[in-house]
Amino acid sequence: MGNKPRSNNLHGQGDDLLCAEVPLPPDRCQRISVVESVESTPRRRRGPTCRSVSPCDDCVVLLDGIAHTTVPAGNATPLGCLVSPSLVFLRRFPANLAARLPVSASPVVMDPSLSSSPLRLSATPAGPGATLTTPKPTLVAAAGPGRQPTTTTTCLRAISPSPSPPTPVESFGFDALKETFSVDVAAADARPLDVPLAAPFTIASSRLVAVSNVAVRVELRSGAVGWGEAPVLPSVTAEDQPAALDAAGRACAALEGASAAPLGALLQDVASVLPGHAFASARAGVEMALIDAVANSIRIPLWRLFGGASDSVTTDITIPIVTPNEAAQLAAKYRGQGFQTLKLKVGKNLNSDIEVLKAIRLVHPDCSFILDANEGYTANQAIEVLDRLNEMGVTPVLFEQPVHRDDWDGLRDVSSVAMEKYKVAVAADESCRSLLDAQKIIQGNLAHVINIKLAKLGILGALEIIDAARKANISLMIGGMVETRIAMGFAGHLAAGLGCFSFVDLDTPLLLSEDPVYGGYEAFGPLYKFTNARGHGGFLHLDNDASK
Repeated sequence: MGNKPRSNNLHGQGDDLLCAEVPLPPDRCQRISVVESVESTPRRRRGPTCRSVSPCDDCVVLLDGIAHTTVPAGNATPLGCLVSPSLVFLRRFPANLAARLPVSASPVVMDPSLSSSPLRLSATPAGPGATLTTPKPTLVAAAGPGRQPTTTTTCLRAISPSPSPPTPVESFGFDALKETFSVDVAAADARPLDVPLAAPFTIASSRLVAVSNVAVRVELRSGAVGWGEAPVLPSVTAEDQPAALDAAGRACAALEGASAAPLGALLQDVASVLPGHAFASARAGVEMALIDAVANSIRIPLWRLFGGASDSVTTDITIPIVTPNEAAQLAAKYRGQGFQTLKLKVGKNLNSDIEVLKAIRLVHPDCSFILDANEGYTANQAIEVLDRLNEMGVTPVLFEQPVHRDDWDGLRDVSSVAMEKYKVAVAADESCRSLLDAQKIIQGNLAHVINIKLAKLGILGALEIIDAARKANISLMIGGMVETRIAMGFAGHLAAGLGCFSFVDLDTPLLLSEDPVYGGYEAFGPLYKFTNARGHGGFLHLDNDASK
């Protein structure tokens, strides 16, 4: 390309950003791949080798091995510009091509920390086999005013169009990001997160009057910030707040001391510092914050990162263990708010549980029931509950954790009777605290559903179990502890993006007396809508720190 690249002021980068246009033929897309990365300092390590390029109806640029699909938003609109001082590539799409591109893809803005040098785009002769009339560009670092080119900078080359038929591109997602995205943590810290409940929350195994969780904040050298939350419920998680705060603090210190590395490597480092179920909640909070920071850095919402199946979920809502009159009042309120599925906490007293069910049925006769015993029944009591509900003409859609977590025989017996006699699915919650537990449940046919809670498994642990359950055709439920919209928002994005959950139980932020989270998802009764905001979109104002 013989013309001089023109300056562009996209996204407030000003003169620090040099772009050039690569005209496209009228009816096709130029397939381009960047095969080498920029190294701005000796400390930053180059990522793995880049992957294959895109099919010709999707423009994909690979930066540090990550594929980013871009779609124009109008006639010949300049898009496909990865706004980063380390790589800027601008393309124009003709209107007829713009109309045919997939609407599910979205432009991506890369982490501006990858290099301190702006770039220039210079022309090189077309290589052998090139079929397009446009010259092949080569990206090289350019020194702006007052800058000196760094000796560690590597040229970025553009590959000529691949011959037909095109090789299918590997879909971009969280797995690819773990392998290829280099993360450099500038700061990380953990802080108490205390929020009162609107009313006491009683279940068979515990009673809460306030949330006493841990907030985690991670900041990358690019300035991108991510937030996570470690929800603690000692009857389910192994940690209380002091233990989770200490554990998360140790992991944050490890991140601050780590060199830049692929996301997956840093997540494994966190798992090494906080191994197993004993530190699962703290580990989940740190993982959330790190992943959210990366998603903020590349400016995509988590639901897209996790698969993009949907941008919304519909949740049930929980009625804790209360009197029949209180339960009826709550059920009437939730009916007015549009909740169709009520999750009823049971397991302390069988007769009282039946009376509560009767009271709810009177005010919300069309609702669907989920029973959650939180380990409160014996196997015989759990089966008796189903018998008595059947006499009332009530069939729950799910019976969650009817027996103690270690009563594997009882869990199998209840699951067998519930399905064979009443077609009621049984879910394992407290019984599933690790991949080994999940494999035992799957191989022994001990339950029909596995409840995924990030605080008892961590993010990577949860994804392992989700994968195992899907391969075994075991249904999935996603739930949470009593937590704010930070942790609940992350779980919601995960559920929406994967699109594989038969039951969604993400309601506890609705039980808080106040909402400390800014931004994040929008709740319309039972419907949670996830926008295209970066990451999970939520953040906290703590210690007058409003950064996001």
